[in-house]
Amino acid sequence: MNDTFGNMINRIRGLPGYPALQTRVKHILCDTVLSVLGPAFEVVGRYVPEFRKEIEPWEEGRRFSIGVLPNGPAVTLEKTGGRIRYLGKGMRSPHISMAFKNYDSALLVLMSIMGSHQAFAENRILVYGDLAKTMEINRVVNIVNAYLLPGFILKTVLKRPPKMGIKNYISKGKVYAGLLPAVVRHMI
Repeated sequence: MNDTFGNMINRIRGLPGYPALQTRVKHILCDTVLSVLGPAFEVVGRYVPEFRKEIEPWEEGRRFSIGVLPNGPAVTLEKTGGRIRYLGKGMRSPHISMAFKNYDSALLVLMSIMGSHQAFAENRILVYGDLAKTMEINRVVNIVNAYLLPGFILKTVLKRPPKMGIKNYISKGKVYAGLLPAVVRHMI
């Protein structure tokens, strides 16, 4: 039975246009996850004091982007007024850029199969800009992940998942409730 399934998969992979279709699907997946991750920074910043405390020492106007090479989707965010603001899709003159080397590397992190710390260790992410500031951004990304992902996935994605109390779970619920309106607002 395994040979039959394997043969079927190989025939599908041999179809003309399959690699292009596969790349397009990966692009759409990365674009969708990044389109949710961008507004998630704003929502988490609104409800999570730990997030606000982490970005407090950042200089005003720090702009960073997270994207996929080559010519893949990207989002740009900026610290303004003590908050992180989602500027939209694409690289918009970032001071710091975190770029996944390819779609496969991006999907491992964006689909929560691998943590960003492991992706950095395996050289799956390129950094343009100040490395120390990039690690500060990575800590903030981990806080966002902690409030977006369920606990059983956090054990795989984060080195040390945060201990969550009642207040944290209430904040997590507020993040979930505020995420859909934020994503829709930025799509329009």
